[in-house]
Amino acid sequence: MKLLLFKVGKPYLLALILILLGGWLVPTTPARAQGPGQLLLEKPPAAPPAGEKKEGAPTTCGPMISDTCLPIETGKFAMQVWWALSFYPGVFTQNWRPVSARGDFYTFFMPVKFVYGPTKNLELYAVVPFIHNWSQNLEVRGPNGETGASFSGVGDITAVAKYNLLPETDYRPAISAVGGVGFPTGHASRLNPARLGTDAIGTGSFNFITGVNLFKYLKPFLVHGQIWFNTPVNLYKITSDPARNVRSREYLTINLATELPISKRWVLLFEVYSNWTWQNLNTIQGYQTPQTVLGILPAVEFLATDKLALAAGVSLDLAGKNGVQKFTPMVTAFYTF
Repeated sequence: MKLLLFKVGKPYLLALILILLGGWLVPTTPARAQGPGQLLLEKPPAAPPAGEKKEGAPTTCGPMISDTCLPIETGKFAMQVWWALSFYPGVFTQNWRPVSARGDFYTFFMPVKFVYGPTKNLELYAVVPFIHNWSQNLEVRGPNGETGASFSGVGDITAVAKYNLLPETDYRPAISAVGGVGFPTGHASRLNPARLGTDAIGTGSFNFITGVNLFKYLKPFLVHGQIWFNTPVNLYKITSDPARNVRSREYLTINLATELPISKRWVLLFEVYSNWTWQNLNTIQGYQTPQTVLGILPAVEFLATDKLALAAGVSLDLAGKNGVQKFTPMVTAFYTF
């Protein structure tokens, strides 16, 4: 054997060694890579992007009393109507004590809200309220012995601009700045004594509104906040004519609302509403006269279509001073064109 190798020669021996080494270095396909499975030499699938978009809040009808924070989409127009019937079980005294209203008083309240989004983050809306007051079985009679009366008309119209200053983040709510004016279009002065106060449906003042609205989606809850400061400019001076002595108060509005979607179409709503005044005025109490009041509103919402949303609930005045106490069943419809 040794003689044979030497006879072959060194060049042939070297070539034989390289061939054997080359065969050992050729890669073979691993068993796991054979067949239809994923090849180990393939590039692994890309990981999902780190900045994946956060889940947004579901669509709802929105609060029935509190104002919303997020403006309507640019170029969109919407309309909302409320139908509300107020019953007055009593009035609140200076000491927060409810006492008898000394009669039966009712109000049908139907405000109509027109909403438009002229540009990004900006919403403009106007609220035109129709008011019908009536009373019966009053203990304090009118000048001609009246024990009941009624009156209908348009109350004070409000125009508001709302701009979204800061979007919602993981740690901060969305914040919108609000400014508006209430116009004294309601019947507030020179009241007819025979109407027994039912014709007082305005404030008799320009009401300037400044404030902020807040919104935060704390899954599964949608939380809304409203803080408004209302400054009236009274039109009528104090005179010897009591029918013209109509004065409105400065007041602070603080509302909180929470929505809980329970299905794609049904949403539960709970609101806590409040107005806070700090001036004592001895003028006739009208339907839109500000007063100190604290109450709640439980409600349910129904998303009928992509454009129409409905809600129904009852507001209950729990505490207050220098004003009326009422509870109000109400229904609202919100339609986006």
